[in-house]
Amino acid sequence: MATLRDIKTRIRIVANIQKITRAMELVAAAKLTRAQQRAQTTRPYSEELNKVLGTLAGLVTSDTEDETPMTISFYADKRPLETTREKMFRRGEAQRPGLVLITSDRGLCGSFNTNLIRAAQHFMIEHPGARLITLGKKARGFFKTRKITPVLHMEGISDKLPLPQTKEIASRLVEMFVKDEVDAVHLVYAKHRKGTSYSVTRQQLLPIPPVEGGEGEDVYILEPGRDRVFEALVPLYVTTGVLSALADSFASEHGARMTAMQQATQNAEDKINDLVIQRNRMRQAAITKELSEIVGGAEALR
Repeated sequence: MATLRDIKTRIRIVANIQKITRAMELVAAAKLTRAQQRAQTTRPYSEELNKVLGTLAGLVTSDTEDETPMTISFYADKRPLETTREKMFRRGEAQRPGLVLITSDRGLCGSFNTNLIRAAQHFMIEHPGARLITLGKKARGFFKTRKITPVLHMEGISDKLPLPQTKEIASRLVEMFVKDEVDAVHLVYAKHRKGTSYSVTRQQLLPIPPVEGGEGEDVYILEPGRDRVFEALVPLYVTTGVLSALADSFASEHGARMTAMQQATQNAEDKINDLVIQRNRMRQAAITKELSEIVGGAEALR
């Protein structure tokens, strides 16, 4: 049975933990504000690019020149990737899709990583030939224990989302797609909603999915020509898609960590209250016992 000293020690330890969780909650709240602004700033560009290229994707399926080569370049100092418009806008079920799973590098964010990993597992069950690509230490750690090795892994991605790092990820994904290492690229990430809420989202990045009901060239005037527009927009589309997914993921992670630390702080407060009540009861019992002994001794002397 715990002694009074043991309970005092536990109160002190829980109080110290509460200070840590409270500090982590405040840090996550500060990071969440910046991450929300970044996600909200990035999302309109990504959505508009999806709309533009998705609308144009409907033209390629009925085009007689689908095999026209395209040149895709992310960096001026690297060799451009050559592909075709038919490949970039292909329809149909992929047999060997690449799944990009975006998780966090750190824990203490509740069920954030668990929800994302569960969605990735469901995708891999639906597509037995899927190739796994992980962004984040938690994803790799989970699948490593299950003897599943990602074909590509990156971690330590800065939440400031530097453009060269984002371009490197996007160019690697396009390279895998163009070289037929995968025949599609899907993203699984946490899309940030209002406040600290998020939803696990699966998005097809490549081939570029068509927008249903698009009117094609009746909507856009393409200059200097459709091929040149495709070659210029496809790298921007992939880079912006990856950037938007990472921005949403970081905002969702900070929101989940803030919620988890807030709950942990409240749990610590409840635990301290329970321990204080237990301590007071033990002190009261000790005082009552001492008074009983004093009264009993006085009665014996009389």
